[in-house]
Amino acid sequence: MKNADKVIIVTSVAAVFAVVLDAIMFVQHGQSLTDASVWGRLLVFVVLAAIVNGLALVKMRFCGYATILVNLYFAIASLATFQTVNDRVSFSGVLIQGLSIVGILVSCAGIYYGIRQRAEYTQARIKKLEEQAKK
Repeated sequence: MKNADKVIIVTSVAAVFAVVLDAIMFVQHGQSLTDASVWGRLLVFVVLAAIVNGLALVKMRFCGYATILVNLYFAIASLATFQTVNDRVSFSGVLIQGLSIVGILVSCAGIYYGIRQRAEYTQARIKKLEEQAKK
C-alpha cells in the first residue's frame, strides 16, 4: 500500500475519532448538538481531513507538513477529551477515555505517515535534481 493511501486512511479515521469525541464532550458538558457553534467546530475536523486527503492525492510540496499539523490537531483534540471527561470511573467515562487513547494513537500514526510523506517527496526531488545535473 502506498504511503498516500495510508495517509488518507489514517487521517480519515483520526478525523472520525475527533468528531465523535468532540460531539460526546459537547453533550457531556450540556451543549446541544443542534447549536451552530457545535456544527461549526465539527465541520472544521471534516474540512481539515478533506484538505489533507486531497493534498495526499496530488502530492503537493507541503502535503507532508499539512498532514503532520492536522493530525497533531486531531491528537490534541483527543487529548483534550481524555483530560476533560466527567465521571472518569464510570463505564461511559472509561469508554470515552479508551476512545481518546485510540484517537491519540491513530493521530500519532498520521503524524508518522506525514513525516514519511515529506521524506518521499524530498527523495523524489533530490533524484530529479540529480538526473538534471547529469544532463
